[in-house]
Amino acid sequence: MYAYEDLLTELQAPGKAAKDAIAAAARLQKNLQKNLEAGNLSEARKLLGALRETIGQLRGAAEQFQGATDRFDPQKYFESGDFTRQLLEACAEKGIDVRGEKGVYEMFPYKVRVLGDAEHPAEVYIDRKKMPSFRPAYVAETIRQGQARLYAAGFREAAFMAELAEAYETACLKSGARIGSTQALNRIYRCLAPTARARKDYDLQAYAFDLARLFEAGQEAWVTKDGTHYLFGTSRDGASGIRVLSRTGAESYISTLRPLAGASD
Repeated sequence: MYAYEDLLTELQAPGKAAKDAIAAAARLQKNLQKNLEAGNLSEARKLLGALRETIGQLRGAAEQFQGATDRFDPQKYFESGDFTRQLLEACAEKGIDVRGEKGVYEMFPYKVRVLGDAEHPAEVYIDRKKMPSFRPAYVAETIRQGQARLYAAGFREAAFMAELAEAYETACLKSGARIGSTQALNRIYRCLAPTARARKDYDLQAYAFDLARLFEAGQEAWVTKDGTHYLFGTSRDGASGIRVLSRTGAESYISTLRPLAGASD
């Protein structure tokens, strides 16, 4: 079984050797310069010999690094499924909720793709961004930190509710329904992001994350400045709803939005 952690273990000894050699070379160079400036060529020659020996040790450590990294085959690592299995294990250890299979996963609000077969090079994508790492634990930690930053970022509930309400009304007009009818959140999204460019800048994952934060805020936040209260409709699964997670991991599927009759009277 392949494991990137095994490669790190193998590189510990040459890594320490390289670190020690670099530190020793720095000290020797400092002393060499000092003696050269003082005109002490006899001592400088001794230091040059020691410096050459230290550089040789550094070269040896570098060759060990080269050999170990050359033997590690990322394509084989991914094709065997070892990378994916270890990534999912690392996510579980870090408490990251994962849904999906066969290399396509939702790690809310991220979409994570793991490529690497006979037709694709070994690559990991978080949303549309390539993740330049073959270490499962590092990828999982990057996702965890990203989730933490998103939840820690400020969120203007009133502003998003106003935008959502405006998009709801647009959805009603476009569908020929009366204001007050129930509208699907997916249809409202298309009104929030009506063009391909807009959907690229504000994709469904970002929309779901905003919905999750608003939904978690509760009914007190589902009201516009004119006093109109809105209600989310829920569903039992993702077939008709958008899956959202609270920051504590509570799962919900929300599918529709409608104003509460008489709330603004």
